[in-house]
Amino acid sequence: MINVGIIGGETEAAGELIRLLINHPDVILRQVASPAHTGQRLDLFHRGLTGDTDLCFVRQLDDPKLNCVFLLGEPWQAREFLAEADSRRHISELAEDEEPEDCLHIIDLTGGCLDGSEGMVYGFPEFRRKALVRGALRAAIPSPVAIALELALFPLAKNHLLGGVIEANIELPARGGAMRPITESSDRERPEISTRLDPIAPIENRTDADYASEEALRELKAMDCAFSGTLKVSQSVSPSSTRGLIARVSVPCGVSLDEIRHLYDEAYEDHSFTFVIDRTPEIADIANTNKCLISLSSPEADLNSHQPAVRITAVIDSLIKGRAGNAVHCMNLLFGLSERTGLALKASTV
Repeated sequence: MINVGIIGGETEAAGELIRLLINHPDVILRQVASPAHTGQRLDLFHRGLTGDTDLCFVRQLDDPKLNCVFLLGEPWQAREFLAEADSRRHISELAEDEEPEDCLHIIDLTGGCLDGSEGMVYGFPEFRRKALVRGALRAAIPSPVAIALELALFPLAKNHLLGGVIEANIELPARGGAMRPITESSDRERPEISTRLDPIAPIENRTDADYASEEALRELKAMDCAFSGTLKVSQSVSPSSTRGLIARVSVPCGVSLDEIRHLYDEAYEDHSFTFVIDRTPEIADIANTNKCLISLSSPEADLNSHQPAVRITAVIDSLIKGRAGNAVHCMNLLFGLSERTGLALKASTV
């Protein structure tokens, strides 16, 4: 069994993660840490958990049985935990006589190690699956905006078809601060949560799109080392959505739409959560699931370059596929489980 602890248990993403883990057949959720809420029951803080768990928040993780820890909250909290773990024992690689389940696995959702530092594998299973299943012990989960962009563009990058200026618009949910703490607001139906999707501390005049475009561009260049184009990302907010995230991307491309559709089908045919469909995907199709739905279209020309272009629409749930679900997906791979384990979730279609 996977014995799990969570740091940063007061965040909205932690609430989603807890819901997934307590229903995962191979997981025992042992501890959830939140110093500010020590002793408080999880089901009084995260709604929907009544009857599912009797756990209370602890000040810090101290259960010696833990073999998997999820890091949420702020990047400094992740760095603090990683430094403490490394001071006890170097755990970035397996020893020759150890099995993966015997070692401490760390899954970072804070955004502090997305550059591969601290021995982290970038947690994009559609591209990094081999790295995740071949002895890795640490994974850094992408930001929701970046993973939507990467899912939209991965098949083109895989086939060296990226170039020129790629333009994308990200439609964010009205309330999407997955990494921010739920406050002690009297209005528990609408808690005051930061709208930032990217947990890295903001720099003046920079947006989530700025950070996500840098993160996605770095990963796209890892997929296609010959790619030398640019990625321009803008963002807007959907007042009607609280968790759906839509990426609309335009890519200059001289390949026919039928051939592009074949490349997308081929790229995702052995992956469990990303599907190419023949209609424009809607948020209701993916809400509360770990799925990404993608549609393709081909306008006559890109407005700026006057070259043939393909338009890609990718839709994900920002809290599940964009955070907690992807983290569980990576955990499954790190421990050698089927990637769908614990993630067969029903969409909210109403």
